[in-house]
Amino acid sequence: MEKQMREHITLANIGHVKYIKTHTSGKLNAVWVHNNYGQGTGIAVSQTASSEFEGTYKVTYFDMHGLEVAHLDLKIIKSGDVFHLTWLKNNAITSLGVGMIHGNALCVGYCDTNLPS
Repeated sequence: MEKQMREHITLANIGHVKYIKTHTSGKLNAVWVHNNYGQGTGIAVSQTASSEFEGTYKVTYFDMHGLEVAHLDLKIIKSGDVFHLTWLKNNAITSLGVGMIHGNALCVGYCDTNLPS
């Protein structure tokens, strides 16, 4: 029965990303996986970041072959031990996420959205 349930469940528009601080101030490396788009890497460059990941970033994401797949604005807001993330393209929200610190990384689950800008 469990196997049958797994065969019929389809997840769409969800993913996970892990951001790790680099030795270069204001930059984060990313590794991501998305149910619809596969997996890849990314580089986030701080626009107004603090030492706790919080701030705004310009992020470029790449697929597994190193081809650019997205260039987005990212806002990270810390609330206690929880981080709330919003990705935007041309000021329109593309994805929303929630994350936490694990080791030296910010680990985030996210969902794509069709919210109006």
